[in-house]
Amino acid sequence: MKMLEILGSFIVGGVAGMVAKDKLFANSKHETQRQQELNTLYAENEKLTRRNKELERQAEDLLSELNKVRRQAKSNDDSKDDLEDELDKAKRELKSMHFQNEELIRKIKEYQIACESQEIEIKELKQKLG
Repeated sequence: MKMLEILGSFIVGGVAGMVAKDKLFANSKHETQRQQELNTLYAENEKLTRRNKELERQAEDLLSELNKVRRQAKSNDDSKDDLEDELDKAKRELKSMHFQNEELIRKIKEYQIACESQEIEIKELKQKLG
């Protein structure tokens, strides 16, 4: 009976050892897979962090460019306003000069009529005298 107990103990010990070994190696494989997954996740996280920083720099560059374009647009608007003011001033001056020109033309016609009338009067006086 002792022999059977010893043999039973060896069999139970062997089976228990194999079960423990399987669990230990299974856990080791599982740990290796977990570590590989973690390494993959860390690498992906690093990539995403670099990409995020790159996109933030691009966004900052674009905002800077937008502000530059806005300043140029404002400057162009100011220049446009200045040109429009100058154009309005030139139009007013032209209108004033046009009015002055019409007034001068009217006065010249009056003087021409006065001169013609005086020439006729002078001729008539010469004929009376001569």
